[in-house]
Amino acid sequence: MPPLSYAPPPGPAPVPDLTAARPLPPVHPLPLPSHLPSLPTPQRPSSFPGYTLTTHLTPCARPRASLTATRRAIRPAYPPSVEQQSSTPAAKANRAKEVKQLTAQLWEQRDEVYSSPSWASTAQEEQEAPQLWAVVNRFLREEQASRGVTLFLLHSNGMTKETWEPVVGSVLRLYPVDEVLVWETYNHGDAALINAPHLGDTYDWADNARDVLQFLTYHRPLTNARAPLHLPPHDKEAEPRKVIGLGHSYGGVVMLRAALDSPELFSCLIPVEPLARPASSYGRLLHPSGGWNGLRQSTLSRRSVWPSLEEARSFFLRSPFFKAWHPAVLHAHLSSALFPHPSSPGAVALKQSPYDEVLCYFDPPEPGETWALLPALDGRVEIRWVMGKDPETFTGGEAIARELVWRRRGRTSNVVFQEAGHFIPQEAPERLAQEVVDVLMRRHGPPAQKISQAPVQARL
Repeated sequence: MPPLSYAPPPGPAPVPDLTAARPLPPVHPLPLPSHLPSLPTPQRPSSFPGYTLTTHLTPCARPRASLTATRRAIRPAYPPSVEQQSSTPAAKANRAKEVKQLTAQLWEQRDEVYSSPSWASTAQEEQEAPQLWAVVNRFLREEQASRGVTLFLLHSNGMTKETWEPVVGSVLRLYPVDEVLVWETYNHGDAALINAPHLGDTYDWADNARDVLQFLTYHRPLTNARAPLHLPPHDKEAEPRKVIGLGHSYGGVVMLRAALDSPELFSCLIPVEPLARPASSYGRLLHPSGGWNGLRQSTLSRRSVWPSLEEARSFFLRSPFFKAWHPAVLHAHLSSALFPHPSSPGAVALKQSPYDEVLCYFDPPEPGETWALLPALDGRVEIRWVMGKDPETFTGGEAIARELVWRRRGRTSNVVFQEAGHFIPQEAPERLAQEVVDVLMRRHGPPAQKISQAPVQARL
């Protein structure tokens, strides 16, 4: 049985390796362009009593780490046809051939990109690059309290922002914070549809960290008034309003890297199974047949198109992976991850292509960079690590997980969930919400009032 928490390892506190990470270029306010995209999904009312929900588009940071972030040479067309995704022997053989060829191209491209300097575009190249957008769901309390507590949530790879809502709902029933901001990376969910014409061949996690800093520093709504769909720039606050960050898996790494760069934006971090780990623990050169190799193959081979919504729904409900999810999270996923196929009436496709999902697994430098920098994280930022019962799957094993949660000493604690593995927000949303509430209680005292005590409901 895994421990209930990881005890501090013996020996002196780790020291950061500042030479092992690329410094992030500063962000700056971005004027809104003349052409503004629209939302692919209509605005909807909040499911949480006492809260208003609005969805916003916020500009991503410029420049990108590589020009290939918005340029295409090997990216396949998406979505494929229903026939290409069929289960006939010929279709399966063709997909296997395509996956093998694309994998080789991705490795070649990855090595070329990361052997070149990052964020090295010329002024003209930056000016010509298209503007990318992230999407933010904002839950605003209708009766504001004086504490001004804001939660900022970052999803894991392959998830939409809406899959956080069972956690959000459970938190708000116990502790009605003033504001919840739920982030969606530019190549996930609705953001992937908005940016579809401009998504390129590569993706760098550090760009997402800069996108988060861009939003929190220059585009986050400053008042409790209703904000516009496209968030305009504003001046940097003299005393930034801090957020409590909650980031899962890859989103946990993005959150940590953003806090390492701008700790003044965060009062507390709750990393949930973050993928920060030493560079020596992953990568095909050191682990040619292990590491994330299985993830890469299964993701590229994944089905992404179904002849109908009902067939897609049946597919997810039969999957052993999704059967482990809390029903409310699975409902949120089914409701937010699919869109009508553009050329096959009645068919549906995943909003995020398997190509965009797999880009996260091609030996990204950010897990190792964040690991190297972690001891330097400002000691005024509290960290509450939430880890799963199976560290071998994603986080590098128990020894690495134990070292991770103590790389930054002071104002640090951790808990190991016995009831869930890596996918804690999907499998144990109510338990995770209680952890968040415990942090809120410790930092801000009891809530002024409770909105509702109803349990999380699933509508499958």
